[in-house]
Amino acid sequence: MWVGVAAWLILRQDPRGALVPINAEALATGPASESWMGIYFEGVKAGYAVSSTSPTGDGGRLLRNRSAFEVAAFGEIKRIVTISNAVVDADRNVRQFDFFMSSDPVELTARGEVVGDEVVIEIVQAGEVQTLRLDVDEPPQMSVSLNSWIGGLQEDLAIGQRYEVPYFDPASLSQQPMVLEVVDVEILPSFTGDDGVVRQGEEAYWIERRFGDISTRALITPSGQLIREEGALGLSLVRETKEQALSMPEGIEPVDIIALSSVQLTGGQLKDPRSVKVFEAAIQGVDPELIDHDPPRQTREEARVRVVAPHLEEIPSDLPVAEVATGFEEYLEPTLFLPSGHADIKAKAADVLDGVEDRRSAVAVLNDWVYGYLIKAPTIGVPNALEVLQVGQGDCNEHTALFVALARAAGMPARIAAGLVYSERIGEGGFYYHAWPEVWLGEDAGWVTADPTFGQFPADATHVKIVEGDLDKQVEIMGVMGRVSFHLVEAR
Repeated sequence: MWVGVAAWLILRQDPRGALVPINAEALATGPASESWMGIYFEGVKAGYAVSSTSPTGDGGRLLRNRSAFEVAAFGEIKRIVTISNAVVDADRNVRQFDFFMSSDPVELTARGEVVGDEVVIEIVQAGEVQTLRLDVDEPPQMSVSLNSWIGGLQEDLAIGQRYEVPYFDPASLSQQPMVLEVVDVEILPSFTGDDGVVRQGEEAYWIERRFGDISTRALITPSGQLIREEGALGLSLVRETKEQALSMPEGIEPVDIIALSSVQLTGGQLKDPRSVKVFEAAIQGVDPELIDHDPPRQTREEARVRVVAPHLEEIPSDLPVAEVATGFEEYLEPTLFLPSGHADIKAKAADVLDGVEDRRSAVAVLNDWVYGYLIKAPTIGVPNALEVLQVGQGDCNEHTALFVALARAAGMPARIAAGLVYSERIGEGGFYYHAWPEVWLGEDAGWVTADPTFGQFPADATHVKIVEGDLDKQVEIMGVMGRVSFHLVEAR
């Protein structure tokens, strides 16, 4: 099992890295069997996925998966492409993998290898390589390998069986055990594969998969063949022929992922959300404890959440820009996606804050600069602050990553918060996923919320926090999206 993360980052200029990418052609020693899937959101075709498996010379398997699909975000169409490869040994344990995700202009490349009791991972972003090392008790599974692992169970599959599998998600770099539970069995209708073989009366099992608060269902044959997968926000993958999977209907607009993930507010609408200083609502649809309790700004009592935003004049203005007290090291250090120690980040922070003498002013200046610098463009991907600085565009994740990296470079303790924010752009008004920074502004003010995406400091009280932390923490929001709703109690 994963016993914890002992991670350190090594930044270097060589974009090739030290780990050798998987050579699929050299490794495969036999023909590959392919499986094609259609990707759907709420029943609307969005794209395709194809996976294949072929033997390797040492008794293992080479597993490959690629997908391409389109969604809209606030009306702007985004195309996402992913490619995954993994080499598993004869026991179906992952030994080597690589991963690529692209959603113009954001790209992420990762490659990893199990070396002894470590997984060594190289992440390539912004033209540079960072190395992450994770301590493990046993090799993890990944999305590309999980069905193959299930196929190794064969006759052991039965309703009621429960398994706990070490799992790693290369897209978010998050890791924790995945719980698998067999909940039902189904006899499939006949199906003609791309090889022309008619398969009749296949037995398949519905398996619930829980990764933290994220839950999905998959219909899988005992050999590990995926038939159907159902996830959050109406996402589904359906087994199809190659021709069916690649076929896209004409005249259908891509599903807007923002509208699809929006959170309903009942009991009233907010006419001027950016000026709201007090917001209180009843939490419905999920366990209230999934909403963060972080006084004094945000408090949760039973099934209600209350957010109070400070006025600017209430924030002390005599704090030095750089933190001098101990205890804030975690919020000043560089991380994988917040390389605050990079020369370009440090130089930009010094330039933007040149002549600023107190922290409240520094936060306001930095917030205004990030707001004005970045072009507002919906982005689906993994933001790296250095890449954001280079590209100069993005949405809330990019604005927040750049702000936090620059703040830390200047010596200001800063962290990422993520949750929900109210917007009038969603139908008649509702909440949607949002990220924003928080900066420590002294004992009296505590952690104060800014929002460089909206150009707000302090941010309004419709910012309802669910989690704080880097991307590996933000995946927890998926356990709330599509289920939570708010009933308005007070807004002023």
